[in-house]
Amino acid sequence: MTGFRGVGAVGPGIRRPFGAGHAPPLFLGAVVASALLIGLDVAFAVLLDYRAGQIATVLVCLAADIAAAAACLWTARHAGPGDRRWRVLIGVMAGGMTAGGLLAAVILLTGRPLAGETSSTLALLVFYALALAGLLCLPTDPLADESARRRYIPGRWHAITVLDCVLIVGSVVLLEWITVLGPVVRSSAHDLALFLLALVHNVAMMILATAVLLIASFRRPRSAMTLALLAVGLLTLGLTQNTLVYRVAHGAYELPLWSLVLFAAALLLIFLAALAPVPIQAQPDDLAPPRPRMMWAHAVLPYVVFGLAGLLVLCSLVTGARVDRFEIYGTVSLLVLVLFRQMITLAENTRLLAEIREREHKLHYQAFHDPLTGLANRALFTRRLQRAVTSAANPTGRCDTPADQTVAMAVLFLDLDHFKQVNDAFGHAAGDELLKITARRLRAETRAADTVARLGGDEFAVILDGAAPDDPRRIAERLTTAIQASCQLAGHQYDPCASLGLVTLDATSRPTSPDILLHQADLAMYAAKRQPADRLVVYHPGLLTRFGRDRARGSPVLRTSTPES
Repeated sequence: MTGFRGVGAVGPGIRRPFGAGHAPPLFLGAVVASALLIGLDVAFAVLLDYRAGQIATVLVCLAADIAAAAACLWTARHAGPGDRRWRVLIGVMAGGMTAGGLLAAVILLTGRPLAGETSSTLALLVFYALALAGLLCLPTDPLADESARRRYIPGRWHAITVLDCVLIVGSVVLLEWITVLGPVVRSSAHDLALFLLALVHNVAMMILATAVLLIASFRRPRSAMTLALLAVGLLTLGLTQNTLVYRVAHGAYELPLWSLVLFAAALLLIFLAALAPVPIQAQPDDLAPPRPRMMWAHAVLPYVVFGLAGLLVLCSLVTGARVDRFEIYGTVSLLVLVLFRQMITLAENTRLLAEIREREHKLHYQAFHDPLTGLANRALFTRRLQRAVTSAANPTGRCDTPADQTVAMAVLFLDLDHFKQVNDAFGHAAGDELLKITARRLRAETRAADTVARLGGDEFAVILDGAAPDDPRRIAERLTTAIQASCQLAGHQYDPCASLGLVTLDATSRPTSPDILLHQADLAMYAAKRQPADRLVVYHPGLLTRFGRDRARGSPVLRTSTPES
C-alpha cells in the first residue's frame, strides 16, 4: 500500500485520485493475477470430475467475489470525491453477493435450496439496487450541454435511465416468456419458488447490464476502461443468471462448470474495473453536439423493444393462442411504464419549449435595449419613431381627415454637458453611474406611452406621445428640472448639466420623416447648448437658418459626442 500511494503522489501532501495518469503497477499485477486465476478455474473445470470441479469453481467464484468487494472498498479510500461513491456502492453489492454466493454454493452442491433460503436470497435485491445507484454515480459527461436541464431536474437523466432499463429488461423478459420460457414452465416439472427466485435475480442483473450499456452509449465516461470492464462483467453475470433461469425452468438445479467459470470471470472484471487507471484530463472543455442518430436511438430504443413484445402478445390474441396471466400482467405493467416515461418526456419537452421562449425573449430584449441603462437602444427607438410618425401623419387611418391643432407626438433630444470631464475627474465607473441616474430620472418623469432611449455615449432621446393628457412641452420642462438635480458621484456632490431640444408634430404639419425630426431635435439641442440660460429649446424654422450650416459642417445628426462633452 505504501508503494501504491507513492504512485498517485503529485507533490508533498497532495495525492492524485486513484489510478490517475498511466496504469499503476498494481493494476498490471491485478490483470496478471486475474488471468492466472481464470486459467486455474478453467483447469479445474476441465481436469476434475464434475463434483470436484464444481466445488473448486465455486470456491474460485467466492475468491473473485471477495476480491471485487475488497478492491472497490479499498480504492474508494484513495479516489477523488466524484469517483468514490460508485466504488463504495459497487463494493457493497459485491460484498452482498459474497453472502449470496455462499448460499448459492450450498444450492449447487446439494442440488436443492435450503429451508428459509428464499427470503435471504431475496434480500440481495437491496444490493442490486445499490449497484444500480453506483452505476449512475459513475463520473460521466453529457453528450451536449445539459446545464439548463440540470437546473430544472438535477437527476433527470438518472430517472430516465432507470425507467429505460426497467422498460427494456421487462420487454426482453416478456419476449423470452412468450417465445421460450412460458412453454417450458408450463410443460416441465420444476420448483416454482426457485424458478421465480432465479427469474428475479436474472431481471436484476439484466437491469444492471442494461444501465451500463445505456451509460456507455449515451454518455461520455471519464474513464472508458472502467466503464468497459464493468459493462463486460455485468453482461457476463446477466448471461450466467439467464442460464440458471432456463435450467431451473427445466427442473435442473445445477449450473454447468463453464457457467461458473464465466461467473468468476465477471467478478474479476469488476475487480479490475475498481483498479483501472483514471485519466487525469478526462473532461473536455468543449462538448460537441450529439449526433441526431444517437439522440433518436436514445429516444426510441425502449419503445422499440416494448413494441416487439406487445406485437407478440397482440398476435397471440388475434390468433386465439393461449395468453397466460404473466403475459397479461407483464404487458399492462410495461404499458403503464411507457405512459409514465412519455409523461416525463412531455414534461421535459414543455420545459425545454418554455426555456427556448425565455431565451428568445431575452435575446430580443438584448437586441433592442441598452445593456447599461436598460433603456431602448437606437434600433428600437428608430422603429418606434417610424411608427409614431406614421400614426401622427394619419391619426384615423385616412389621409383626408380634418386637421387638428393638438400635438400628435414630440421628440426630445438630450445631451449631457461636460460628460468627458466626469470620466476624467471621477473615473468611467462614475460616468456609467451618471448615465444610469439620468436613465432612471427620464423613466420616472415620462409616461408609459412614451419611449425613452439611449442613442449612444451621453445622448438620450424621448418619444412623447401627444395622445396622452399631459402637454409634451410641460413634460420636457419637467425632465429638464429632474435631470439637472444634484446627485452623488464617487462620494462627491455633482450637479449634472444637460442640453435638451424638443420638436413637436401635430396633425397640421406637412408629412415628415424620422430623420428630419431627429435633425430638428438635434438643432434645438445644439441651440440650447449655445445659450447658458435656457437648457431647453423648442425647434422652430429659424433654427435651421441659424445653425444648419454649422451643424452640416460639424458632426452628423446622431453623433456619439458633442463639442462640449
